[in-house]
Amino acid sequence: MKTRIVILSLVFSFVFNLFALAHDGHHDADLAELNDYLMAIQLLRIEDSRAAEIFKTWQELKYESWTIRRLTDDQDLLINSEDVMEQIAKTKAKQGQLMEECRKYFADLVQNQPAIRFSLDQSISSDWDAPVIAVQLQHFKVLLVEIQNNRNTVANVNLNSAASDEILFWNKNISIAANATRYTFVVFAPLNQTLTTSSLSINDGNGNIATALIKLDGTPQRDNRYTLLPSNDNLTHVNLPSDVDSVTKTDSSFKEVIDFNITDKESGEPLAVRVEVSDARDNKYWTPIQGAYYAVDRNRKVGWNTTLWENQPGPFFYLEGEGKLGTSPKGKTARIYHGFEYKPLELQIPEDGKVNVAMERWINMPHLGWYSGQTHIHTTDLGSPVQFSQYWPLVSRAEDLKASYILTLKGEWNTHAIYANEYPMGPRDAFSTEEHHISYGEEFRNNPYGHLAFLGLGSLIQPISTGALGEVGGPDYPANATILDKALAQGANTIAAHFGVFRANKIGQIKAGWPSTGFEMPVDVALGKIQIAEIEGNGGQTDVWYDLLNCGFKIPATAGPDWFLKDTPRVYVYLGEQKFTMDNWRKRLREGNSFITRGPMLFFSVNGEHPGSTLDVKNEQTVFEIKAQALSPNGALPVEVVYNGKVILKTSQTSIQVNLKDSGWLAVRCQGAHSNPVYINMEGRPAGQAEPAKKFIQITDRLADWVKTKGLFDNENQKTEVLRIIEEGRMVYEDIVKSATALGRE
Repeated sequence: MKTRIVILSLVFSFVFNLFALAHDGHHDADLAELNDYLMAIQLLRIEDSRAAEIFKTWQELKYESWTIRRLTDDQDLLINSEDVMEQIAKTKAKQGQLMEECRKYFADLVQNQPAIRFSLDQSISSDWDAPVIAVQLQHFKVLLVEIQNNRNTVANVNLNSAASDEILFWNKNISIAANATRYTFVVFAPLNQTLTTSSLSINDGNGNIATALIKLDGTPQRDNRYTLLPSNDNLTHVNLPSDVDSVTKTDSSFKEVIDFNITDKESGEPLAVRVEVSDARDNKYWTPIQGAYYAVDRNRKVGWNTTLWENQPGPFFYLEGEGKLGTSPKGKTARIYHGFEYKPLELQIPEDGKVNVAMERWINMPHLGWYSGQTHIHTTDLGSPVQFSQYWPLVSRAEDLKASYILTLKGEWNTHAIYANEYPMGPRDAFSTEEHHISYGEEFRNNPYGHLAFLGLGSLIQPISTGALGEVGGPDYPANATILDKALAQGANTIAAHFGVFRANKIGQIKAGWPSTGFEMPVDVALGKIQIAEIEGNGGQTDVWYDLLNCGFKIPATAGPDWFLKDTPRVYVYLGEQKFTMDNWRKRLREGNSFITRGPMLFFSVNGEHPGSTLDVKNEQTVFEIKAQALSPNGALPVEVVYNGKVILKTSQTSIQVNLKDSGWLAVRCQGAHSNPVYINMEGRPAGQAEPAKKFIQITDRLADWVKTKGLFDNENQKTEVLRIIEEGRMVYEDIVKSATALGRE
């Protein structure tokens, strides 16, 4: 038995050393290379059988990687047990196989099609002569980039491209071993029949720079666009406008129609809306349709209720103001929706099938300086990857989302294994309007450590996921804290997604698989690396947020639907007289001048100061004037005043006074909405309570135990570093306990 363990250790050590040659600190060059290749492989496999076979190897590697976690999670085995070590060795061997397959495939591919080639000698050169690449509209093409390092040392290069919505490149830092070749790629995704140019620059940090000019010619669409590849776990379906004009008024499906004409009551202009059509038996009708539309068959009995109406699970479709549904109008009901600021309509469809309605706005929040948004969206909620992103503007307008942050993540579905990665980080100007802005961000994931959302990145942070969610056999390294530092260095907003899903009062088992347990989140908050808490969406716990606020941390809340966009909570951010831009919106979101809602509009101030503000006071007992109002289409709602997590008053009055004796925080909430806090700082009595800090000490201890016994690391130095970070966070909570105890807050 001991002999077998020694052999397994040697195999693991050999494979690890093979992969460790190019590693540099926190940056694992091999995993970054592999992840970069897979982003291209998942696109190329659609039309190339060889790429499809490589994708199968990835699926095999993913299975091997997850098997490690099934052993530690389900069978409760330690990471150094014989069975787990054997599985780690198998996984590393499969990882090496996948890398070799990718490298050979790209080496062959660049010999047979146009490719940008950079050579690194004493300087950097390229033989690219900027040919015009023709691509059909509604299609894409992958242009490979080959970087050959002819130097006798490792080359660290930066590649960046001019921002473009049609010539797509993810800005990257790449390490290339001595006398080795590395590949990356550009994606062409034309939106118009025009000649578009961009540039790709490479530099080595030593003053050597080369630039390649890239030219794209958008040509008329002749062939059907890309469609989703089949998968047993793809439970969502979409119906898109036909690529050719095959649906006509004489089509048998349109002998009877429901004819929609939806306008804004005040302006009379067409209004983008979400529509649900059903009959008396609750059968749904969502296709075929004529007109500009996007239809989604999500008929699972899950979702959200709003204060506007009960959740309707679908199917449903989006219309650009008008369109025809090819079904009989007899006995049908339509529900029509446009965000939280318009009154939803429910009506019996007339016998003639003509639905001519004007949607009425019950409140105009932008006129009051407030702008809605969601900070955690994956477009696969709509049933397709964003090769169909030309429909996203329709969706954002119909849902009346002013700020939409679509996040890339490394996924688990076979249809599209890295979700929403088609666009680089940052604003997507071609899909945005003055009133509805769309930008790309990143969700970084490790299930034991937690999921993170980054808004405002300049470049993607690899490896997108670590541990089991990395899906390429990578370690639970680096800690989320290290990734957060990289995001903060780019000036991004950092958000703890699915906030507090470990259940602070019931710690439970740490999971490397599902669900995410988020045990590192308290550490990262304590170390000042997480700025915002996602308390509403697919997960998120208000009580855990309250505990962190009661520790004295100023962590505003946000809302992100994750997979489920329909009827989900959103955040309203106050800009006042400031212009609505994504940068301004992100800044105020970080400051906490906002509220979370499922429908009501919530207004709140303390002594005239808005949420996110801090009131410094000298007296031990001070009277505070609170102004609060919760509005809905049916009138005002009563509000609850929350002080340090406790409801101290429930009232329908819009102006009240309260006496407070200690530091902490004030907020208001109502049915379906919650404000961010106003913080109270009484001189000599800094905020912070002992009891919640002790909870978080328990949680950090539980995480440290998991890291020691079940975390997957390539060497002891990685494990030691993660444990050091956990201990740093733990010490912050120890200090909070000491300070709170000295102030009598035990």
